[in-house]
Amino acid sequence: MCTGIEMISKQGHPYWGRTQDFEQNFEYAGIKIPAGTMIESTYTPFSTKHAVMGIVWAQDVHKFPVVLDGINDRGVCGGSFYFDHFFRYAPTDEIRKSGKTALRGEELVTWILTQYGSLDEIVENLNADLGITTDKGPMMGMSVPQHAVFQDESGRSIVVEPSKENGFRIFENKLGVFTNAPTFDWHLNNVKTHLERSTYRTYTYRDDEPIDPIPLGEPTSGLVGIPTDYKPESRFLRAAYAKLLSVEVNDDEAVNQIFQLLGCENTPKGLLRIKQGDDTIFAWTQYSAVYDIKNKALYAHTYNNRTVRLLEFGDPEEWGETQYFRFYEDKPTYVPFECW
Repeated sequence: MCTGIEMISKQGHPYWGRTQDFEQNFEYAGIKIPAGTMIESTYTPFSTKHAVMGIVWAQDVHKFPVVLDGINDRGVCGGSFYFDHFFRYAPTDEIRKSGKTALRGEELVTWILTQYGSLDEIVENLNADLGITTDKGPMMGMSVPQHAVFQDESGRSIVVEPSKENGFRIFENKLGVFTNAPTFDWHLNNVKTHLERSTYRTYTYRDDEPIDPIPLGEPTSGLVGIPTDYKPESRFLRAAYAKLLSVEVNDDEAVNQIFQLLGCENTPKGLLRIKQGDDTIFAWTQYSAVYDIKNKALYAHTYNNRTVRLLEFGDPEEWGETQYFRFYEDKPTYVPFECW
């Protein structure tokens, strides 16, 4: 139940943010993984080619860390999102017979950020390099259904979906918005349908058709008719409208603006209820993160503490071994007003 939004500042610099929404408690941590690190905890162990900074999640992040979102030393930035029903994973034997490395669904972003230095490398090599196994893992007792979105320093964005067996569909994401299932092309056409109803625009419904910002002077019904529920298709629409109607901002305003846009998608505890057997559980926005891609900086706050934490990339040659950074808090904290 996550949402991602990309924004380009007036100076032409890209920023990307996401909410992490889920119904289970996980351990989260900031992380820096140097290039040349051997990752033994993945389904197939592998060595990292690129240094990565980001946020990892797991039942135990020191034992089974997987990158949920992050940025690498070449400025490729992105994250993993839940993708139920539409994923098409393959048996391990089939993956290995085709000459690919087999990983679990939740390990997709770890692989991409540590192995590829550009979006072109992802597009050109991913289908030949990697397959997602159906074999179960330590997280949630399955190979977790995931798809992912990635941005680079030019502002280009792509979507990676394991929606064909033993392979991936890759879309150019010219809208810069992302949520969960259904597939990305379905979401784009759904946005175009709503835009035709609320503006004077028409669309040809091609996947590569850009969706431009809505001019502030153009007649529009705003968010009239936009769903307020928390289903992925509804959140995609709200995120798209929020971005398309957002004012342009300078670099010093961009991080805050994305946090504000993500606020349209936040899930307070109790609003989204999921039935599991005889029990009802809640999903909620466990953290929100924003990446300044040009400066390789990560900003994040949690459900219980809105104080924004900053983690900077720095010089990966000075990282040494893998480093963990605590930022997730279980209880809210408050500080007094300051006198001035």
